[in-house]
Amino acid sequence: MKTVLITGGSGLFGRYVVRVLGDRYRVIVLDKKQPGNTVEYQHGDVLDLTAMVEFTRGVDAIVHLAAIPIPLDHPADEVVRLNVMGTFNMLEAAARNNVRSFIFASSESTLGFAFAERKNHPDYVPVDEEHPPRPQDPYGMSKVLSEEMCKSYTRRYGMQTICLRMPWIWVPEPEEQEFYRELIDEYPKWYKNLWAYVHGLDAADAFALALDREYREEHRAWFITADENWTGIESLKLVREFFPDTVIYNNRLPGAASLIANNKAKTELGFRPKHTVYDVFSTVSSK
Repeated sequence: MKTVLITGGSGLFGRYVVRVLGDRYRVIVLDKKQPGNTVEYQHGDVLDLTAMVEFTRGVDAIVHLAAIPIPLDHPADEVVRLNVMGTFNMLEAAARNNVRSFIFASSESTLGFAFAERKNHPDYVPVDEEHPPRPQDPYGMSKVLSEEMCKSYTRRYGMQTICLRMPWIWVPEPEEQEFYRELIDEYPKWYKNLWAYVHGLDAADAFALALDREYREEHRAWFITADENWTGIESLKLVREFFPDTVIYNNRLPGAASLIANNKAKTELGFRPKHTVYDVFSTVSSK
């Protein structure tokens, strides 16, 4: 059975990844916090390269989730240090131990919209992987730099590096559901992230698909999004109101279609989101 090391596996989304991957692989969680289940666990800090080299011995694949997810709650230098150096250390540890597959939790924040302080609207919608990244913030910048490092390690070592660019990950946890309802009620305030989301279980499935992918000496990056936006409002209406200068490519925005396309992940990864906003308000839990 393939052994998969999951950094940040004790976090809210990490628990969903552990839950999905635990049915298929031997999973080891590497985190500073003990996971809330019986999975194998190693206490460690991704900023400690020596320890990471030790913990990655005998591992077949690494799923790298550990990061500061929201730049607004931390100083810029802390965000960049943990997110960038943490990724470097895991890539370097993987290379030293000949780990052939590295799956990185990237973000739609590579585009630069979500935390922009100056005007930064999409050139066209639906946004796809060809859209230029324009981050203004430490978090988005850290994800772009991390993706570039993944490319570099593929070039140097032949490592398979896969970057899954996820938007807001919504999970059906009681403490989160009330917050999501507030977001939906106040959707005009959240135009910067294009109202894109993905259900936690669908995002976790994307990691499973990436791990199931036959080994190739390759670097790949895909947007992993739900098929629809989280407002329930027609996307053409949203674009015309909030992004009047944005080109609507071939008028490809039927209904409440997501403004960030997942077509490439569907075609190349086999990704198929199975959950909608309605499922987020179900009683499913990662515990």
